[in-house]
Order: sequence, then structure tokens, then C-alpha cells
Amino acid sequence: MIPNFKAQSKWGWLVAAYLFLAGLGAGAYVVGVVASYLGSDWSGIAKVGICLGFPCVTVGCVFLILDLGTPVNFWRAAMRPNTSWIARGTIIISIFMILSFIHVVSWPWPSDAPAEFTGASRCLGAVGAIFAFGTMIYTGILLAASRPIAFWSTAMLPLLFLVSALSTGIMAVVLIASFGSGNEGPIHSLAMFDIPLLILEVFVLGFFLQATHRVPESRASAQLVLNGSVAPLFWLGVAVLGLAVPLILDLLGAYALEGSWAKAAAILASLCGIIGGLILRQVVLSGGIHAPLRAGRFEIALPIV
Repeated sequence: MIPNFKAQSKWGWLVAAYLFLAGLGAGAYVVGVVASYLGSDWSGIAKVGICLGFPCVTVGCVFLILDLGTPVNFWRAAMRPNTSWIARGTIIISIFMILSFIHVVSWPWPSDAPAEFTGASRCLGAVGAIFAFGTMIYTGILLAASRPIAFWSTAMLPLLFLVSALSTGIMAVVLIASFGSGNEGPIHSLAMFDIPLLILEVFVLGFFLQATHRVPESRASAQLVLNGSVAPLFWLGVAVLGLAVPLILDLLGAYALEGSWAKAAAILASLCGIIGGLILRQVVLSGGIHAPLRAGRFEIALPIV
């Protein structure tokens, strides 16, 4: 890394946990809403996915509030939505949390699902899914909107976080549903659907890193991630644990294993993928490098924050 470029250190694991849980919760909710349209066999999957949305995003927001220097001022984040992406995102996430909470408390407990989904339930799920997608995309937009770091200021980052959120949302649903009963067929189908998402995530991640050729500081970020101090976390935590291992296990579970072995492969793949999803956010945060202040032929490195 070029000596006068300084990596940001203000945003760490608490913010990574927020980005991860907000994406996972929204992704799981979308899975649950889609499953609710697929018939009674998918009712257990629908229940798990919809019930994961609100608590995951709520816990993620708690991590973000804890990271703030003055948590009591958190309410200010929603101000000035006309000019601030942070304000817009706060509103999107708040609406999603309200809708997902209503969806959970309106469920006819203790049954898995209503015998017939009413028009109101379908409308609530559809609108909630729209704001869930907004939540997943915003976790990537937040970084570009918050700090002048070239590594984060690319359209590929929201796409990367969207694909990762859908994938980890599926994994979370598979993991929890695997400990229930009567969901073997839908769980197997859901795990198979995650295979193309994992492959897509590999390509999006590659394009994201390739896009760093634009300016010197983003190239320095890529160098930091690929062969610098962040490289072990990237290669072992993201490339191997988060992508390669789940993809291999899902392929084995889909085409080579049966019964309890396929179920065990799905559980292990989900665990590895979920951990890798968290590490991905931390890698992106750790790779952020501030651009130096330029004045004529002189450059002044920004302080580490």
C-alpha cells in the first residue's frame, strides 16, 4: 500500500455486524414472503423467513447505535431525506422494521401459516418485500454516502451486498428450518437455489475488486485486501469459508448426498456462509482508504479515523 494512504479504522466490527444483520434479516424476510406463495408445503419456510426479518434488523441497528459516539442523537439520522442518503436509508429501514413486525404479530400463532392467505396478508408481504430489498441495497449505499472513500464509491458494492444478503438470508432460513420437521423437500430446493446465488456473488465480488483501477487510493484498497494486512481475512474468511465451502457443500448435498448426510451438508454450508457474510462486510470496511488531500504537487495524508 502506498505509504501516504491511510486505511480507515473508525468503522469496525460493530458496523460490520449492523450491515450483515440488516442484510440477512431483509434477505430472510424476502425468502419467507416468496415461500408464502408456494403452498402449504412451504409454510414452515415462510414462517421462519418472515420471523427472522424484524429481530435481525433490530439487533443490527442496536450494534450501529452502540458504535455511535453519541447514541442519543441516533434519531437525527432520519433528518433531511431530500439531501441525505443516510436519512433515506434510515426511513427505509424503519418502515421495513414496522412492516415486518406487523407481519410477525399478525401471524395466527401457533399454526405454521393461515389456511388461505388473505389479500391484506399478501399486500403486507409484497410491500414489506419492497422495503426489504431497499434495506439490502442501502447497506451498500450507506458506505458510499458516509465517507469519501473510493473503494466504497462504486455501484458494484450495493449489488454485492444485495446478492450476499439474499444468499445469507437463504442460509439462515435453511439453518433454522433444518432443525424442524417436515421441511426436507423445501429445504433441499432452497439450498439448491443458493448455488447460483453463490456463483453470482463470486462474479460480483470479482467485478467489485476489478473496478478499483479508477484512482490510486482504490487500487491501494484492493492491494490491502488481496495481499496486504486484510488478505488473510479475505482469502480464508470470505473466499474459502464464505464462498468455496458453502458452494461445494451445497453441490454435494444437491447431487451426491441423500438423507441425513444432505441435511448435515446444508447445515454446515449455511453456518460457513453466514460467518463468511459477516467477514465480507468487515473486509470491505477494513479495505477503505482515505484519499489524500491534494494541493498542487503536494499531497497530505488524511489522519486515521
